[in-house]
Amino acid sequence: MSVSIRDIAHKTGVSTATVSLALRGAGRMSSETRARIRAAAEELGYQAHPLISQALSLVRQPSAQRYRETLAFIGEWKTETGPEHQKEIYAAASEKASQMGYLLETFLISGKPAEQRRLDRVLRARGIRGMIVIPRLGSPQPRLHFDWTHFAAVEIGRTIWHPRNLHHVETGNFAKVTTALHLLKKVGYRRIGMAIEPMQNHHESGTYYAAFLLSQIRQPARDRIPIFAPTGSWNQKTFHAWVSKYKPDVLYIHAALAPTVHSWLKDLGLNVPRDMSLFCTNVQGKPWSGLRRDYAGMGRSSVEMVSLLLQNDELGLSGNPRCWQVDEFWQPGSTLSRPIADYVSPDGLLYPGLLRKEEDAGRKTRIKSSS
Repeated sequence: MSVSIRDIAHKTGVSTATVSLALRGAGRMSSETRARIRAAAEELGYQAHPLISQALSLVRQPSAQRYRETLAFIGEWKTETGPEHQKEIYAAASEKASQMGYLLETFLISGKPAEQRRLDRVLRARGIRGMIVIPRLGSPQPRLHFDWTHFAAVEIGRTIWHPRNLHHVETGNFAKVTTALHLLKKVGYRRIGMAIEPMQNHHESGTYYAAFLLSQIRQPARDRIPIFAPTGSWNQKTFHAWVSKYKPDVLYIHAALAPTVHSWLKDLGLNVPRDMSLFCTNVQGKPWSGLRRDYAGMGRSSVEMVSLLLQNDELGLSGNPRCWQVDEFWQPGSTLSRPIADYVSPDGLLYPGLLRKEEDAGRKTRIKSSS
């Protein structure tokens, strides 16, 4: 007489569903329970029917529109009415989650610790273990109060102040700034200025200012310009005084303030790009020359990382968190007077060394001719 999972359930005092999950190595249960069920199955001589097992395995595939589990998408704004970067991240993450057999569900979060702890309990009660936290920009020092031992969490960007050791997907901010500044110098700009608003720099852990200061050390003293970062209010008067004193020929700015900076320069009688060029970071579908963040790529990567953590049962905070970097793409615009398209790779990445071989070949030809 064959032994069924119902017999194993009766012997171990658990449900048939729990027995099925334990024998397949799936579900959430203690290692002791799983071991006890498997021991009972072996003792009773249980053998799974190969054809039935194969059929059930096919039914459980993602292509059959069955989800492994739900992932939480944690944000400060509703997905439908929130900022464009959140919509782009969510759309790509949701599509990727569906492809991998997950369901992505949005949860709103506030800055109040009590409400965050309440959300923690809701997620755990629903058995949600995977969590994606999108950039939190509504608070200068955002914190999250969760019992992290229950979650495989991935942060997009690095805006969370506590905890600081979440796994994360981000852009290589320091590298992108140094690359852009090097390229601007390579195409002929000499007096390069930075007018990144202090809070934007704060959201990126100071990398904008740090990269710019490093590049200034490498500039001749006569071409060095201090960052426009007033200790008081960020306004037209202080900006005009700074521009009039240092006379930069190109400004590295954040696209969020590009319209404001453009207006202030116009009030000074300066034309963009004839009198002063603008190189913008975080350009998203606007007419500014600069770098466009791959928010869709960040959304897809965050799902892939959460899935990897869940597969390896890596819940909780890590002493050595993973970091996946997603490159930004060049977006041509009308705010640079000097062309840099020759230094853009076919896939849209800035690459100051792209013409190095051609330049070296030309230099060698000139040397040979002069000799």
